[in-house]
Amino acid sequence: MEYGIYIHIPFCIVKCIYCDFYSITDRDGDIPVFVDAICSEINSSATRFEDPGKVKVRTIFIGGGTPSLVEPKWIERILDLLASIYDMSSVSEVTIEANPGEAPLQRLKDFRSIGINRISMGFQSFQPELLKFLSRIHSVDDCFKTFRHARQAGFENINTDMIYNIPGQSNRIWKNDLERLIELEPDHISAYSLTVEKNTILHSMVKTNKVKMPSEELDIEFFQTTNDVLSNAGFPRYEISNFAKSGYECGHNQGYWRMIPYLGFGPSAHSYDGFKRWWNTASLDQYLQLASQNESPISGSEILSDNNKFNELIFNGLRMTEGAAIKELERHYQGLFRSYLEQAMIKWPQLLYKDGYLKLSEKGVLLADEISADLFVLP
Repeated sequence: MEYGIYIHIPFCIVKCIYCDFYSITDRDGDIPVFVDAICSEINSSATRFEDPGKVKVRTIFIGGGTPSLVEPKWIERILDLLASIYDMSSVSEVTIEANPGEAPLQRLKDFRSIGINRISMGFQSFQPELLKFLSRIHSVDDCFKTFRHARQAGFENINTDMIYNIPGQSNRIWKNDLERLIELEPDHISAYSLTVEKNTILHSMVKTNKVKMPSEELDIEFFQTTNDVLSNAGFPRYEISNFAKSGYECGHNQGYWRMIPYLGFGPSAHSYDGFKRWWNTASLDQYLQLASQNESPISGSEILSDNNKFNELIFNGLRMTEGAAIKELERHYQGLFRSYLEQAMIKWPQLLYKDGYLKLSEKGVLLADEISADLFVLP
């Protein structure tokens, strides 16, 4: 039995206007007791398995928030505890997220020394005015300095996050940023379109007409530029927003997209065992209180029906260039799958059936959400 593991570190210096992940500022003093709570939850998780020592961990992702704000000794304590409970002998990838300017050289060296072998940096833009709009507190120089320090610390697998479709951003500016990024020679690039999520500051700004988002046509132009520039530079797209040199695709995220089970620890973290999904309270205070009382932080759960699994396989599979595995789709489809598939491909000529996978053509990628939604079956 293989699992991925996700650790959610909610601490941030500033809450970005577009971020809808659970994070909290001005609470650094709670880090030690928070680590105690995480360790308590990890210990309790072992009771889910008859023999936790036979649970093979594939990948670990430490996200947030800003995990690089946490001292390596605390991260090491968490990793050591996981290794004492689960089989970590096959772990191929341990990722930590870091913000430019918030991960000094020595801390990066320490992270590398405790077994973290992949780092994901939130650059977002090389334009000072756009960074300011996004409420990012790092400078453009911080991006390059932190990247150099990561290489110096021994990281041979570095991801950089970038954002397009930002108000005030032109396609020319975006292309220049990508070309500048390529010169750094990262191993993986995540390039996201800025989306307006509910319960974010950006959502309020758009709703009150303080900010106007770029047109859909410009968003498509940004996407096409991203795909052209990065693929021509040796970073083929393997998922709608993710590009990598060969062999540097993010194994942890691929696990999510392929519906491989995972365990999540920390406030707001989700878990999935192949049948059931559950999630923790999205409140640091409540998470700490429950841990102090030896109570579970789980705040909700759902059993995934075959139809639920089918829909998720369609949605995630069509986002990947490899596509959705036909065998897996057929296993969860309640009915005559071949008839369903034939009708779908007649309606959507952008669908391709190749080497046992259902995938999208290059033009179809632009319609991924629309096509996926149309292919869903009732839950």
